[in-house]
Amino acid sequence: MGILAIFIILSLFLILIFIIKSKFTVAKKVIIILSFILICILSISYIFITGFDRGRMPKREEYDSLGKMPKENTRYDTIHTTNTTDNTKLINELKSRLETTEFTFEERKRREKFSYNNCEENRIKLIEGNGVREYFARSKKPEKGTKNFYPDFVIRVYEFPTNEIAEQNFEILEKALNSTGRFCNGKSPQKLVVNGNEVFHLGTRAEMFKTYTEKYGEMIKNYR
Repeated sequence: MGILAIFIILSLFLILIFIIKSKFTVAKKVIIILSFILICILSISYIFITGFDRGRMPKREEYDSLGKMPKENTRYDTIHTTNTTDNTKLINELKSRLETTEFTFEERKRREKFSYNNCEENRIKLIEGNGVREYFARSKKPEKGTKNFYPDFVIRVYEFPTNEIAEQNFEILEKALNSTGRFCNGKSPQKLVVNGNEVFHLGTRAEMFKTYTEKYGEMIKNYR
């Protein structure tokens, strides 16, 4: 910021010297010089004001570091999932609704582990067990107003022995997901809902597709 101010002052000083040595009338020289002095004052004032504002705001690297886990003394908690029942009715209904709106819907081979960071408590919640499923939905049509952006989102399902345990773990994961202003688990849109003995995590890669995770998240949440 200081270097930029010096550069502006030197540039204006050289321009003023050029004007003084030019063949303009005295009146014109006075008007031009006063104009440049005013521009100089406004430019320097703008630099200092915006620099001050930036100094009060969190820097980008500070936001980025919020989700960097583990940190010193980070503790790990394990949430155990269990494949207890054949809960396919809700998923089949979701698949049917998606296909009527020209979405493909398929089950993915799940990864070994998922985790959620809680930056406020300095804890990482590990999801383990055989009660995890993952599905991928993708539109066959591009998003309205675009040519090459095809909406897609992922749904992960965590199954638990009872509705009460599912509700308890939903609250734990929701708290982690919302920790530090939702900067602790990435910046992409994510939504958690619970239905019966299952917790559903809907996530998408772009803010423009958030309407889909919100829409189908509410559908899952209210399904009976």
